[in-house]
Parts: sequence; structure tokens; C-alpha cells
Amino acid sequence: MSKSSRLISSILATVVAVSLISPAQVANAATITAASAVRSVVATDAWNSASPKTPRARISWIRPASTYGATVAGYKIEASKNKTTWKTIVSNTRSTATTALVSSGLTAGSQTFFRVSAITKKGSSLKTGKPSSVVSRTLTTAPQAPALLGLTKRTFATSSHVVRWVPQTADQRGSVATSYKVTARTSTGLESTCSAVALNYCTLGGLASGVSYSISLTAKNSRGSEVNVDEFQAQDADISLQWYLGTEHGIAATRAWTATRGSSSVVVAVLDSGITAHDEFSGQLVDGYDFVSDAAKSGDGDGRDVDPTDPGDGLGADSSSWHGTHVAGIIGAKSDSVGISGIAPNAKIQPIRVLGVQGEGSSVDLALAIRWAAGQDLNGFVINGETLADIPVNKTPAKVINMSMAFQPRAGTFDFALCPFFVQAAVDYAQSRGVTLVAAAGNGDTAFNPVDNARVYPTNCAGPLSVGSVGFTGDVAFYSNFGVDVVAPGGDQRAAGLAPAGSSGMIYSTSNSGLIAASEPNYRLEQGTSMAAPVAAGIIALMYSLRPNIDVKIVWEALKASVRPFPAGSKCAADPNRCGLGTLNAATALEALIAITG
Repeated sequence: MSKSSRLISSILATVVAVSLISPAQVANAATITAASAVRSVVATDAWNSASPKTPRARISWIRPASTYGATVAGYKIEASKNKTTWKTIVSNTRSTATTALVSSGLTAGSQTFFRVSAITKKGSSLKTGKPSSVVSRTLTTAPQAPALLGLTKRTFATSSHVVRWVPQTADQRGSVATSYKVTARTSTGLESTCSAVALNYCTLGGLASGVSYSISLTAKNSRGSEVNVDEFQAQDADISLQWYLGTEHGIAATRAWTATRGSSSVVVAVLDSGITAHDEFSGQLVDGYDFVSDAAKSGDGDGRDVDPTDPGDGLGADSSSWHGTHVAGIIGAKSDSVGISGIAPNAKIQPIRVLGVQGEGSSVDLALAIRWAAGQDLNGFVINGETLADIPVNKTPAKVINMSMAFQPRAGTFDFALCPFFVQAAVDYAQSRGVTLVAAAGNGDTAFNPVDNARVYPTNCAGPLSVGSVGFTGDVAFYSNFGVDVVAPGGDQRAAGLAPAGSSGMIYSTSNSGLIAASEPNYRLEQGTSMAAPVAAGIIALMYSLRPNIDVKIVWEALKASVRPFPAGSKCAADPNRCGLGTLNAATALEALIAITG
């Protein structure tokens, strides 16, 4: 063999040797077989008195029978409520120990399933082994704070009273048998108590008539006890200006919030002038629509479109009102550390534009907006000779529709506006879908002299809750129309009384600094039944949040049963037709709702 042939053979041999050796070396570094299943898993309740409300589980097991040459690097622990969907609660114990104490990702009160898998290591490779057999355990804790319904400061006219609370889930009860005790005390030491175990109500007896009581509720089980939260303390910077949320002069939203602050599944449609960008609406909105069909009066230069932004309704010397922005904030402004809180801050707002320049709108547009808000597909729908097309289907239909708008008669006349038949048909459709409609009663005639709201549209349509306005003192606002269903805080600058400094007895909510076109987001004070209506809509949103399957009838029954009496000596108290059945209250509305639905 020649020298060159020997050299080529040597090179080939080297190449072959490398090609034979390299795969084996890689295999030794990376090939790892999953360990067999972990054995004999046991889960026990590891409740600890140092953290009585934290569910804890101690999981123990025997290492897998075979790790196939790999070493144990730790164990993965998973939990499930149904043995189908598994959640990793410990990704890697990073220990060869065969026991672990777990206190995160768990819930008490119902059966929890557990399984464990070994994590083995070979070289630099990790492999999760086969999961163990499934074991289960129901974990226990002390009860969470129960949500006492209604007002906690009360004067009773009778010697007995039924007290209710929101039924607790097994997790909230802590799984252990839980009892409830209601205590009513006076400042002079009088006391009445009642108890329940399986029920969410009990009856206080022996109450002194006309005496003020403070009421509390205690949940207790073998793991501990917890008293109800009296009021939810929102941290929004300007909450002090929102007197209408409090228990003394407002709707007791701070009490209602201990039961619910709203639900993201509940949508409130705001049929108004549209909405402007504002930090308070970040994450609060669902897709809306612009139903203003007259391009000459729309303010945005076109007809119906998918953008419900308020371009401004000002004209000439009249500045823009940013009316829809103010209304939307009352209902659903985000609750955080700045600005204000909406009445149902965890619900969603759907801005639907029906009002254009100078707050004017079309009844046809209003009827379509009501139907769309309630979830009707309008494509192919015929109204006033028009066949609709290219309108997107509402993917998030509303449970509540707010209409802060009203025909305003000329002063000194008998002007009136009836509800058009096609608007009434739209209202009927929405109600058939379980939607509650709220309408502002109107701010009197053009000189703000109150008129019978039977003359005012759309509040005179059959079905919508007609809402009048009261001020800080609880009496009817100077402008509010009569013949209403109920009243709610809408502000009254002429009767501010001892309202918080800076509020002038009016309603503080979101707005915009622009005179005609939108500029910077801000806040402003307003008054009107346009403000009272969204207060009512916010309360109703809380009701749907607590009981999602209720219908319009149940909403109305609960509101009728829960309105608060008018102040003694007030105009409302003197004239039954002036202010309707009473003043809306969020806390008592939820109490009445649970009394009806359980």
C-alpha cells in the first residue's frame, strides 16, 4: 500500500471512529428514562393554629421502584378538584425527601385530589416520571368573614327582625361544621341574639321599638371564628367626595361591597353620548357601538359605526357635556388608589352612542340600541322602512341598560312626548331577555320646574325603572320630575347641607377637560336625574352579580321591598306621588334579593 493510500485509510478510520463514538457519548449524556410511579401516596390535613385560615396538606410517599440509572432530583406535586384538570402546586421539591408540606394553591371545604411524580436527573437532563395513584383529602380552615346583608345600624318598629347573610360556600365555611350567631346591641347595653347552623338567616327577638341597634354576625367552627366586615373601605383618593356611596346620606354601597363589588360577567349598557378615554375605564369596558345615524348631527362626521367614542356634543357657545363619560363612571369606574370608584367597579361597561350634537338623538336609533344591547342580531332587521346590515353581533349582551336622557317640555306649556311603539317593542324585547332597563325621570321643563314624568319620554315607556333624584339631605331635588317609581342620589346644589367640602352636594364622576373636542381626562360635579339613574343601574348590577340568573320581576320585587323611607318632614314624605316608593339602597336591595332567592 502506498504512503498516500495508508494516509487516506487512516483518515477514514479516524472519521469512522469519531462517527461511531460521538452518538454513544451523546446518548450517555442525554438519554434518560422516566422513573416508575411514586408509591403509597398519603395526604393529610395539616391545619395549623398559627395560620388558621390557610389550607395546608402534608403529602408523603415512597420513592419509585425504579429510576433506571438516574438519581432523584425532587418531586412534582399536583392537585385537582375533578381528577381531570390538574394544577401543579409544587413544580419541584428539589429534595430526595419523601414528604412535603404544601400551603399554596389549595382550597378548603371540598375534596382535593393529589398525585406525585418523581423528577430524575442523569447528566444534565431532567425527566418527570409517571404520576402516582390519586389520593384525596378534604382540607379544613377557620371560616372566612361572613357577608352580613342589609344595614348594621338599625332602628326597629317591631320586636322581632329576620337577619340574613350571603350563604357561604364550603371553602368559605372551612369545611368544618360552621355555626352563625347574630348579635344586636344598643349603646345602653340592651342585647338580642339568634343563631343558625344550616340556614343563612335567623330571627332576633325582644327588640325595643325605636331604639338604635348595632348588628354583627360571627361565623364559628372548630378551627376558629370570624366576624363580618362592617363596611368595605375603598382606597380611591377622592372617595370622600362620593357621599352618595355612604350609609348615612347615600345608598350604603360600602355595606353592599362586603357581599359583592360586581362581576365581570355582568355588563351594564350605557346608552348615551358615548365615552371618552379615561384611566378609570382601563379594563372596565366591553365593545360598544355608535348608533347615531344622522351624519349631520353625529359630531363625528359619519353615521352608525363601531366606535362609541364621544366626539363632543358642544356647538357654538355651548361646550361639550361629556355626559356619557360622567354616567359611565358612576356605574363602573375602576376602584384603585386614584380618583373615584364606581358603584359596581368589578362589572363591565358597554358604551353605546345614541346622542349626538347638543344631546339630541333619534328614537329609531334608541330602539336599535336597546335591541342590540340586549343581544339581538340586527342584520336583516327592518325598522322605519330601513333594512339593517353590517352591524356586528353583540358578543357581550347587557344585563342592565341605563338611559340617562329625557324629553324636556317647554316651560309654561303642556308639551309631552309619548313612547313610540317601536321603542316600546324594543323595551319589551330586552325585558324578555331578562334585561332590566333604567331611565332618568327628567329634570323638569326648560325652566327646571318639575313635571309629571308621564309627559316625558323614554321614562314613560312601560317597563323601565323611572328614577327621580334626591340630594344630600335625602329630600327630592328641586328639578326632579314627579310620578316616578323610586328616587336615588342625583345631587342638589341648592340643598347641599353638610355635604363634604368640595362636593357642593352634587355627584362627582369622570369627565373630560375639552370645551368642544375631547382633551384631557378629569372629573367634575354634576346634578340631575341623569346621575340618579346610573346610581340605580349600579345597584342593579350588584344584584345580578350576586344572583346572575334573576329576571326583571325579581329585580323589581327586591327593589320594592328594600327602598328606604323618606326623611321625616321632607317633601318626599309629605307627597307620596313626589318621589315614588322610596329611596334606593344597595345594602338593603341585596338583603331583599337573598330573602327572595335564598
